[in-house]
Amino acid sequence: MRKIKNIFYVSVLILTIALPQSLSAENIYDEHLDDHPIESQPLPLEAELALVMDTATGHILYIRGDMHQRAFPASITKIMTALLLLESGADMYDRIFHSPEAVYSIPRHSSHIAMNAGETLTVSQALYAIMLPSANDVSNAIAEFVGGDLETFASMMTQRAKELGATNTNFTNAHGLPDDSHYTTLYDMALIMAELLNHDKFLQVINTPRFIIPPRELQTQALAIDNTNMMVRPTSHHFNLDIVGGKTGWTTPSGHTMVSYANRDDMHLIAVVMGAGRREVIFNDTQTLINFAFEQFEIYEAFDATSFDTHVDLVQRDASGSITIGSIPLKIVEDITLNLPKDISPNALTKDMIIPSRIVAPVEAGVVVGRVSISYNGRVLSEREVITAQGGDVLPPEELHTMREEAPQAQHLSNSIGSLLGGYNYENLFLPRWVLDATPLTIGLISVLLIALILMAVKFLSFSRARKKGLSFRGYSTKRSKAYISKSYKYR
Repeated sequence: MRKIKNIFYVSVLILTIALPQSLSAENIYDEHLDDHPIESQPLPLEAELALVMDTATGHILYIRGDMHQRAFPASITKIMTALLLLESGADMYDRIFHSPEAVYSIPRHSSHIAMNAGETLTVSQALYAIMLPSANDVSNAIAEFVGGDLETFASMMTQRAKELGATNTNFTNAHGLPDDSHYTTLYDMALIMAELLNHDKFLQVINTPRFIIPPRELQTQALAIDNTNMMVRPTSHHFNLDIVGGKTGWTTPSGHTMVSYANRDDMHLIAVVMGAGRREVIFNDTQTLINFAFEQFEIYEAFDATSFDTHVDLVQRDASGSITIGSIPLKIVEDITLNLPKDISPNALTKDMIIPSRIVAPVEAGVVVGRVSISYNGRVLSEREVITAQGGDVLPPEELHTMREEAPQAQHLSNSIGSLLGGYNYENLFLPRWVLDATPLTIGLISVLLIALILMAVKFLSFSRARKKGLSFRGYSTKRSKAYISKSYKYR
């Protein structure tokens, strides 16, 4: 009997340790699908770290290495520099001044376009300068233009990265030259690149093979700058029509790095390659990643938002109870589109809908009242919020009284537990989010743990009563086994 108890207590301890991890697990958007055979097929990649992401869903379609492993980014840092410049609200024709610090603080052997202190570029020209030939001097000038000084701009870069979910990133400069505290990850770079896709100017810039910078204040000759990304240059054997563009980088500590954006038909991808030993590798591995995604995955229209036509009762409460006074239409703003392996049948997807049966007035239009999710193998792949399509006000007391008089008795809501749950506010109709997302295993673990805690509490209370009667722990235990009672044994 004692062995059984020991086993039981050990099980409770294990559950206590494991359960919080189970409850804190997210419905992953940054993991690829579980238990799918294509994931075990290694791709012929050479870089240490590589990733391809579907931008429509945020799903990672393939990973090599740890996508959260910190690494030096080199000049792909400049996509964050470009993002802050585009988000600054500056006009494309505003001029960016190049200070002596911006120009002369970078090593002479690093990439630049030989700007002189005192010269200016337009915002548009500066974007071409940092994204095509990777000009470090212009990156510094952008930092001063947006942030006031280099250090403030670096802090702004890191803060913006965290806002995008890139929590394993820290920037100390605008150009990406080596610094032990300047690092990022595959996943973080993909998130930053995904945000830049919202800017048409950025897509135009990275898709440009060559750009001409006109004469400047101290230079009378125009300057032709070429894109270091060979995959957008038609004369290169790396040219690929699916690649819209991207950014390359290299330093000795980082190796060769690259972040790219590609699309084909309705599929949009971001590929990130880091830690490559040779420059050719970033182009070859990017080609391998996007070909794999385009060939092995397919777009599925999992849920059509326009087909969602649902109404729920609008309820009003007063001292006399609750009564239905009308209905509220619900809607889903956006379709659910998934990028899934081609050999997965759409019939294997599960659609879950959580909406209330009634909403308490008053309620405004656009209020989130539920959600629709699409799952595969018990894992949420995508979800959309269900919102009220219109608002609903309470009725005046006189009109409500008339409605009570005219309405059949069956229409009145009882003061049952269900009515009380929904009676004060529509939000009370929902269980906590972790309960809604919990798997059967999690719910089972919770149940076992609660039962165990109750049993332990009961036993503790019984033991406390026995102690008040002068019984030792041993005496209490033997009393329950009806063997003997020892009042002389001292509890230690």
